[in-house]
Amino acid sequence: MKPFIIAIAATLCTAPALADGIEYDKAVSMDRLPRRAQTFLQRYYPDAVWLTGKKEIDGIEAEYRVQFKDGTIIEFRRNGKWKKISQRQKPLPASLVPEPIQDFIRQNFPQAAGIWSMEQDRREIEVRLPDGRECTFSAKSYLPMEIDY
Repeated sequence: MKPFIIAIAATLCTAPALADGIEYDKAVSMDRLPRRAQTFLQRYYPDAVWLTGKKEIDGIEAEYRVQFKDGTIIEFRRNGKWKKISQRQKPLPASLVPEPIQDFIRQNFPQAAGIWSMEQDRREIEVRLPDGRECTFSAKSYLPMEIDY
């Protein structure tokens, strides 16, 4: 009985360590995305033509990556909140970009024809302009933190 209990305990202790190294990708359709991601796509990209969807598993973390026919790529976290959006043929929908960030770009870079990609984490939002310039803002106050020429 004692060896059996030791074997069970060893298995329970090593399983999380083994799961941490598991990585794989899986094709998904729009209806297999988290509900929050589906709502986001229906609101901001209702007419976009779906090309591919992928669920990326890395240990216990899961992320989703969606690509539309026009080259738009959107990455979502496991909870369905967007992480990164990039477009190749046109600027992001203005309603996606917080107003203070739009105002800063309009005032300081009037020649910029919109924002072509945006990435966010808990502390920062980074936007890329058509000329390749990147501007980093605080995710809470939307104040500029860094401009990369």
